[in-house]
Amino acid sequence: MSWLVVDLDQCDAAIAAAIHAVQMAAYAQEAALIGAADFPPLQGTVLAVQRSDELFLGCCEGGALVGALSIELGAEPPPAQRPPCIASLVVAPAWQGRGIGRSLLTAALARLRPGPVTVSTAAKNHPAIALYRSFGFVVQSSRWLGSPPLEVVALVRAARPPTNHCH
Repeated sequence: MSWLVVDLDQCDAAIAAAIHAVQMAAYAQEAALIGAADFPPLQGTVLAVQRSDELFLGCCEGGALVGALSIELGAEPPPAQRPPCIASLVVAPAWQGRGIGRSLLTAALARLRPGPVTVSTAAKNHPAIALYRSFGFVVQSSRWLGSPPLEVVALVRAARPPTNHCH
């Protein structure tokens, strides 16, 4: 199923609270999945969402937000520009497995320039890694963060060639 993906205005307090609620539910589930007792994303706040300069996209069902994705667009100006980064991709646990994450990622990648895109996730988050790999992302590096240490992998999706509409 393809879900309708909409822009979210995280500056709006109610929308920021809805994004944060989905994030906390999904991050709690992820922390349990990877065995992380102290999981930094669970320290996020509604105010941090509101103040973020990331681009937020979301999927709603029955007026409730059920999934959200945010993109860090990269530093300006070129040529020092770093590639855009998927900063977060979360789906409410009760809504997982229905294609919401795939729809959000499809919409995000369609909005970005044809260059590379990056994302990071816990090395033990096999469902997320499988999703990213299905979109052409490959593991670029890994590092250990925090205490106790958590292995995080960085994935990159290579630049897409420009589309030639001339035949």
